[in-house]
Amino acid sequence: NSPDYLILESDGSDAWRAEAALDTLREGGIGVLPTDTSYAFVALLSSNDGIKRILALKGIEMGKKPLSLLCADLSTVDRYAAAIDKPMFKLLRSCLPGPYAFILPARNAVPKLVHADGKRTKRREIGIRMPDDPVLAQLLSQLDEPLLCSTVPTSDDGLQLVCHSPADTGDAAWCGLVDFIVDAGERPVDGSTIYDLTEGQLTLVREGLGPLLA
Repeated sequence: NSPDYLILESDGSDAWRAEAALDTLREGGIGVLPTDTSYAFVALLSSNDGIKRILALKGIEMGKKPLSLLCADLSTVDRYAAAIDKPMFKLLRSCLPGPYAFILPARNAVPKLVHADGKRTKRREIGIRMPDDPVLAQLLSQLDEPLLCSTVPTSDDGLQLVCHSPADTGDAAWCGLVDFIVDAGERPVDGSTIYDLTEGQLTLVREGLGPLLA
């Protein structure tokens, strides 16, 4: 089956047209949405079927690094990530929304399935993202919970959303595995800057689009 393909303005001015995509997510489906660092496969955190499909899309990467949540605001972050003290909250507030992912201990509100990669994980961790993307921000504001996400691969020549080409091969094989794609134009492909905060201090995991933090 071909996914529903919706083209939106990159500034989010017509994000209201994505209501059908939101309905699909609420019904447990999965799709592709823009972020400020790439496009991402997404599912509602409460959808077990959606989580399983996201994990299957990740394939061999599964379990190598924590999955991330796309959160609408800091109160949502606090609901799903633990051990956020005042200095850490101040840090998050200073650089979110933005192209960062912060790995934090996960609260019990995060389903165990998110951490299930066929093995028992020693620590429950979750990546937290609040992207600075006008389309995604509007869509997240209409949902009651965060979205579990995984980055959509770019093609060998750096193209995004190659999925809508009729000749799907290689990386684009995910095309038939999602229910919808929201295309809001080119997005950066350099990825987010990732910090691990699970030990209570700032540990750089990967440098990406976000400027390094002192």
